[in-house]
Amino acid sequence: MNYNTQSLPPLSLHDAEEDRQATREWHALNAYITDGPCREWLLCWDGDLAEPVRKNAKAADFRGHVDTIIGGRAPHHSGSTGRVYTADGREYFPSVFDMQWVLTTE
Repeated sequence: MNYNTQSLPPLSLHDAEEDRQATREWHALNAYITDGPCREWLLCWDGDLAEPVRKNAKAADFRGHVDTIIGGRAPHHSGSTGRVYTADGREYFPSVFDMQWVLTTE
């Protein structure tokens, strides 16, 4: 495909700044572990929204073994706690690493 960039109207300074801000917010959001169709779930340390878990965070389990947290799956029903995925290909309950999925839309 050939794209003709000349046909696109230039962004105003205001629109360009809004675009940059949206890009920064997108990157910031993707630095944390989220799940759900609208990313409404956020994995947090001890369930505290002020302390979200960053991708590739190092975490020690209750035995003292340190793992790298790379992702997870939020709870899919009220009786579930979700899962946390580690770099070595395993999945654990979030409580193993003192973490909890928090619903951010409540």
